[in-house]
Amino acid sequence: MTKFVTAVFDTNILVRLRLAKSKAIRKLWDALLAGEFELITSESILAELDRVLHYPRIFDSNRLSDESVAEFIDTLRRKAVLIEELYEVWRVDEDETDNMFLAAALETYADYLVSEDKHLRAIKYYHGVQIVGLAQFQKEIGL
Repeated sequence: MTKFVTAVFDTNILVRLRLAKSKAIRKLWDALLAGEFELITSESILAELDRVLHYPRIFDSNRLSDESVAEFIDTLRRKAVLIEELYEVWRVDEDETDNMFLAAALETYADYLVSEDKHLRAIKYYHGVQIVGLAQFQKEIGL
């Protein structure tokens, strides 16, 4: 890795981190814990993550507990940079919750917004923030 990068992860990427079903995702989690890149997040993003992790199809099928979800979110709160949420963005109409990820990336001049969401990926760049998929981000940081 040649440069320290900053990134915002959307909810689906954060859910993948929690479920850690692949070696590549576990390597990404380890890289975050080791401080190999800086994750940018907000209380709104973490609240959305908490809500999604409690969907029965995710919560029950992955045998999650309230405690394990809270512990994961608490770890993110400690390891990530929590922004003040000073910006509002209205760029994505198809799923308005996607706008909070753009706002977080814009507020911090993040290098990347990591998402597999087609509405976000279609934008590609947003005020200097590159919007990439998970595989591309992992390649960019040398995983």
